[in-house]
Amino acid sequence: MVLSYFHGRTPVDIQEIHNKYGPVVRTAPNELSYINPIQWREIYGFKAQDQSEFSKDPAYHSGLHKHPIILNAEKSYHGYIRRLLAHGFSEKSLRDQEPVLKGFVDTLIRRLHEECGNGEKSVDIMAWYNFLLFDFIGYLSRYTAFGESFNCLTTGTLHTWVGIFFSLARALSYNQMSARLPSLLRPLFLIQFIPKNIKRDVLTVKALNEEKVGHRLKNHPAVPDFMDKLVEAFNSGKMSSEQLEGNASLLIAAGSETTATLLSGLTWLLLKHPRVHEKLKNEIRTRFSHPDEITISSANECKYLLGCIEEALRVYPPSPQPHHRIIPAGGAVVNGEFLPAGTSVSIPIYAISNSPLNWAQPEAFIPERWTGEDARFSGDKRESSQPFSYGPRNCLGRNLAYAEMRLVMARLIWHFDIENATDGNWMDQRVYMVWEKGPLHVKLRPVVRT
Repeated sequence: MVLSYFHGRTPVDIQEIHNKYGPVVRTAPNELSYINPIQWREIYGFKAQDQSEFSKDPAYHSGLHKHPIILNAEKSYHGYIRRLLAHGFSEKSLRDQEPVLKGFVDTLIRRLHEECGNGEKSVDIMAWYNFLLFDFIGYLSRYTAFGESFNCLTTGTLHTWVGIFFSLARALSYNQMSARLPSLLRPLFLIQFIPKNIKRDVLTVKALNEEKVGHRLKNHPAVPDFMDKLVEAFNSGKMSSEQLEGNASLLIAAGSETTATLLSGLTWLLLKHPRVHEKLKNEIRTRFSHPDEITISSANECKYLLGCIEEALRVYPPSPQPHHRIIPAGGAVVNGEFLPAGTSVSIPIYAISNSPLNWAQPEAFIPERWTGEDARFSGDKRESSQPFSYGPRNCLGRNLAYAEMRLVMARLIWHFDIENATDGNWMDQRVYMVWEKGPLHVKLRPVVRT
């Protein structure tokens, strides 16, 4: 599997292994992989008071942060950090953030009108999704860790911090590769194979984080935000500066890149499936007579749009890698079998979401499997698809991500006819923690209404 990680093929390779050998496979010494949806509850779910949590495998989740942050903290401290952040992702916060999000989406649509040449010029829609989402989360953080928007939509370029995020993802992936090697070989592997530019980018991000968090600590926003509770924890000595910086940078990355990835994947899938594309256009354009009618709540009433989003999350989950957990002291039962303490277990998100054991026609993009319109898919195990993970460590920003996806896609479909201008198979991508995406060139032709 080291070579699989190195070549960025882990999700596909694990899928192929499961297709060949079944729902439980051994992927490495002391490692088991499962694609039965029951294991979501057994491995990642909430535990009874007398049961121990399956903690994150430290070999895979220590990453670049040597101090515990929400990504890799043990159970009690993870719960503490999650409670600090929860208010920023509540339903009330989502309602408060909607005007801000709509403003950024308005800017996106305006900039796309400027760039599209009335449908004659191609634009890299993937880049513009990144511009939008990084700007939005950066704006929310202008009261927080980073103190300013990234201004990507205005400039049409990625901010330095954003541009090197993908280097950090690859560095974290290399760290996971090294976890599969004997301990004496790990430092040699990292020295030999991590490119110098990635090492440089890690130091650059660290310096930027220190600068931006320092700015946040000197400024006290009047409006409550994502980070104010974390700052309070820092000021009271319950969180180190390294932890504050790590949680801040994770919020920026996780709150933007994954949603931009899904929007890009959904756009590509619509372009490759004209029937679905036409059906979605009809739903959006008959329901709404003016773009201002498209809100988070009204878009949530578009049944076919929701089906398209769920199907894209299944076919192309933004976080496709396995999330490894460790069997606790005393052992535990998984899939009806006792496993000794220290065994690493995981569910590979891509494999479980694309397995014929769980889905009819798993390779097909058919949103009707989610809307109940087609009896062929009544036997699908829809609980298999958990793109935001499961249990007490699932993605805290799930509701915000869904709101962003619904609003952006509905507005884009309302304004533009979209035509593919990308050669080859855009989805033929490598994975280093996240999908390494190439440009997604499309032609956008403004819809003419009479």
